[in-house]
Amino acid sequence: LREGMTLVIAGRPNAGKSSLLNALAGTEAAIVTDIAGTTRDLLREHIQIDGMPLHVIDTAGLRESTDPVEAEGIRRAWQAIEQADLVLLLVDDQLGRGAEEQAILDRLPQGLEVLEVHNKIDLSGHAPGEAEGCIYLSARTGAGLDVLRRTLKQRMGYEGASGVFSARRRHLAALEQAAGHLEQAALHLAHRDGELLAEELRQAQQALEEITGRFTADDLLGEIFSSFCIGK
Repeated sequence: LREGMTLVIAGRPNAGKSSLLNALAGTEAAIVTDIAGTTRDLLREHIQIDGMPLHVIDTAGLRESTDPVEAEGIRRAWQAIEQADLVLLLVDDQLGRGAEEQAILDRLPQGLEVLEVHNKIDLSGHAPGEAEGCIYLSARTGAGLDVLRRTLKQRMGYEGASGVFSARRRHLAALEQAAGHLEQAALHLAHRDGELLAEELRQAQQALEEITGRFTADDLLGEIFSSFCIGK
């Protein structure tokens, strides 16, 4: 299992989410342009902060869209947000937090932890660091990234007395859920009930995605059926 807290970077289009993912990962994991809506699917990177694992997900910019491809990316973004341990709400500091960000905050699941980060301070002129509960940084220049990394490490629970990592409980719950669906799938396989088998496998896949990241239904079906000889 890839252990680590799941961090979802969310915000309006062109706030610099992909640039921040690249800065945290230390590599060009995501395509970065000045065109709003470049990211249309989830981008996942597993990084470490002082040896501590972190699962980072870059998402499509959250807005209303009539483009079916972008709309699907936005739907997946909200799905990832709902499963996150922490949401990093990225704000373009040139614009400040506006109605778009408030609409995102209003839609977040109750109790979900949120960290507000203001990006592009190299353009706005704001000093890097933490102020009024927000972190100010530049993903492009790296100013303020040390503050973000330190804050993420604290949020991950590795600097507390207990050292408890909450994401493990989420992983265990997801594993138990997946195991239950796979047990049901085995029963349906024995009775050659294809439709119910496929549904149980789909739900098991969704549970496992909370831990391992995305993989295709073909991958899962191939693994399950590789050991069986099934007639027509």
